Amino acid sequence: MRDLKVESPTAVFPATTSVRIVAAAVIFAFMYYASSVLITLIFALFIAFVLDPGVSLMERMRIPRWVGALAMVLVALSGIYLLMYLVYDRAVAFVNHLPQLVVPIQRLTLQIEAWARSTWQSTSSVIPSAPEPSVPTVRMLQGSQWVQYLAHGFGSVYAFTVTVMFIPFLVFFILTSKDRLWASTLNLFPVEQRQQAEDVIAGIAHMVRQYVLGNLLVALISAAVIIPVFVLIGLPYALVVGPISAFLTLIPYVGVALSLVPPLLIGLVQYDRPEPFIVMTIAVVVVHFLAVNLLTPKLVGRSVKLNALTVTLAMMFWGWLWGAVGLVLAVPITAGIKAVCDNVPSLKAYGAWMGEG
Repeated sequence: MRDLKVESPTAVFPATTSVRIVAAAVIFAFMYYASSVLITLIFALFIAFVLDPGVSLMERMRIPRWVGALAMVLVALSGIYLLMYLVYDRAVAFVNHLPQLVVPIQRLTLQIEAWARSTWQSTSSVIPSAPEPSVPTVRMLQGSQWVQYLAHGFGSVYAFTVTVMFIPFLVFFILTSKDRLWASTLNLFPVEQRQQAEDVIAGIAHMVRQYVLGNLLVALISAAVIIPVFVLIGLPYALVVGPISAFLTLIPYVGVALSLVPPLLIGLVQYDRPEPFIVMTIAVVVVHFLAVNLLTPKLVGRSVKLNALTVTLAMMFWGWLWGAVGLVLAVPITAGIKAVCDNVPSLKAYGAWMGEG
């Protein structure tokens, strides 16, 4: 009788685990080194999700889809151009004024260093320390870590420029080829899972659309409140700094701190008394509180459905991976992952862990 060879399940498990670990490592490496490509594609998909209802409306009006897609892209570009035109003069003056901020920031840094040095000397006089070796040290000047962090997702100004130029074309092609892309994507799944996949994709599109439009409206309302306050206290470039602070407040947890940085830095040059700084801080904190607790729940709703721990971990991970762009995309990307987990039976436990309970 021929001996039958039976493989032990324990012998298959390590190989499967090793393959999964290697696959995860390859995916993470791809996301890191191809960040500019992925970020461009994600932004294009988000914009396409937002513009698609307008294209579909024109298609129902017997307008060819490619004409509707072109019209929606041109409308979006026109809106951005109009906004840039309205604040162009102030934005150029603001950019030209940035070098003047270096002097007060350097002065403040020197004061902090002097205070830290005096504190250390007074402490070391009480606590004896080992003598320092008389070895000459060499200091290497490096670029600002914050600038490197902000540009981490794109890598360079050239990559950022190329990304911005490619996004309108990608949005147009995605909108024009929606039906074919939709059918091709569903064909990647078995027949019995296609309806489930269609529900997942539709749910993600609805979530992204509600998230983007809701946060955009929240940012516009916040800017409408912050800009007059900055104008009343005489803050230079209020029309530029106000919208920047308003949009930064949308970032969970760290948004209120980030939104205070631009006006406070400009205030270092403009003011020599504490009252304007107090007014700016109160205005930004109050707007952030109202946006988070009143506007966002009403306008954005609970389409994201992520608990606080998941949002924190997502921001830590995507911020580490893609820098400042990762902080902006962390919540919608993680919400999309949760939508997939909620509709796949084997992953529902992970979706429940990520949810609000």
